[in-house]
Amino acid sequence: MENKNMRISQDQMIAKVINAKYSIDEQIALLRQKDAKPEEYEAFYAFAEQVKADVKREYATYAAAEGGSDGE
Repeated sequence: MENKNMRISQDQMIAKVINAKYSIDEQIALLRQKDAKPEEYEAFYAFAEQVKADVKREYATYAAAEGGSDGE
C-alpha cells in the first residue's frame, strides 16, 4: 500500500516539470527580460500554463480514482 505522505503536492510536481525544461536561473532571466524578449517569455509562459493544466488534470483524475483529495 502506498504511503500518502510520500506523494508530492501539485505545486511541487508543477515546479519539477517546469524545472526539467527551464533552470531556476533561466526562469529568473526570462521574467526579468520579458519586455526585451517577449517571444521567449511567451513561450515560457505558455509552457508553464500548459504544465499547470496538465498536472492539475492528472491529480484530479488520480483523486477521483482514489476517492480522495486532489493532492494539494
